[in-house]
Amino acid sequence: MGQSGHFCKRATGLHILRKSRLGLMLGIVLLLIIAPQASASAIAVLEFELNDLTLNPDLVAETARTATLRPLLVEQLTDHHAINVIENPASARIEAEKGRGYLFDRPAVAAKIGREAGVKWIVSGRLHKASFLFVYLKAQLINTQTDRVAADFVVEIKGPQQKLTRKGVEALARQIYAALETLGAEQKIP
Repeated sequence: MGQSGHFCKRATGLHILRKSRLGLMLGIVLLLIIAPQASASAIAVLEFELNDLTLNPDLVAETARTATLRPLLVEQLTDHHAINVIENPASARIEAEKGRGYLFDRPAVAAKIGREAGVKWIVSGRLHKASFLFVYLKAQLINTQTDRVAADFVVEIKGPQQKLTRKGVEALARQIYAALETLGAEQKIP
């Protein structure tokens, strides 16, 4: 009788083990189904590119400022507009290194990076400095399924650069959010 009780416990243990394996397998299958949908409800934001047309550019300072734009924009989109922004694939950096303005001038290449990242929308941006008195934040919202620019954005920044750069990015984030809503692509975090 002691053996059959031991057998019953062992059989129950095997049954639980089988159930947990089945649960694990179902969990993995659900992840495989849900993961692409999660990335489809996200956007990607490429690093901003510098286009300094001034006669005596301070490339070190402007390059440093340009490097702050993507993190500021991602912060605004995620924290203030609840948009899920994913990290860029390695190909984004490789493509950007092909030349100044390469991605901004080639929406199809940016769209390809977005498809690789698994998103429907990708933002390509540029800091356009035509004068020491003002700069333009330029951005494009690109549909990765059509390779086309769905919306163009321009924000003019005049005055003290550091404080107003943040304000300009805030304005740009509002424009991007409004465009996504208008396009019926509200990208809320689930």
